[in-house]
Amino acid sequence: MSWTRTCLVLLVLAMTLTVPSVTHAQRCRGCEPEDTLPHGHIWPALGVHVGTPQKASAALGVVIGEVWQKEGHEHSRNLALFAEPGISAGRASLAYLDHGYGSFGSGFGVAATVLRTWKDPWTVKPNVTYVGGDVILWPILFTGPRIGVFRSVSGLETSRKWFVSLDIGIGL
Repeated sequence: MSWTRTCLVLLVLAMTLTVPSVTHAQRCRGCEPEDTLPHGHIWPALGVHVGTPQKASAALGVVIGEVWQKEGHEHSRNLALFAEPGISAGRASLAYLDHGYGSFGSGFGVAATVLRTWKDPWTVKPNVTYVGGDVILWPILFTGPRIGVFRSVSGLETSRKWFVSLDIGIGL
């Protein structure tokens, strides 16, 4: 199955499984008791990144998790599974995410990632498969850097087995 079809299938699956959320007017603190019970959710995972080695890429997947309130703040725990085809590389990741919409879209994520390069990637050779991990930071509005450390596991023999990836993006 091609990347396009895979991404399209993931998008349709995410959209059909997404539980619609109910919006409420903003409430004052202390007016009503907090809802401290965790509520489960399934959301589509989307993102756009620019950086090394992919040049530019778009992420598509699904986020499964729960959200609750404590001491006037929204908290969450989520797992995300997403594929991210790019101009010069593609990646698939499984990530733990901690963020809150009540904290103006700030948070972080930690991901296990498989990355495959092609064409003319930045800083590494093409046609090499890497495994590693990423740290995703969102200081505000789900926008921020992603830093990863990867080791080559197949492809061209290279003297440089390890590399550090860096990009900036919106969303996953």
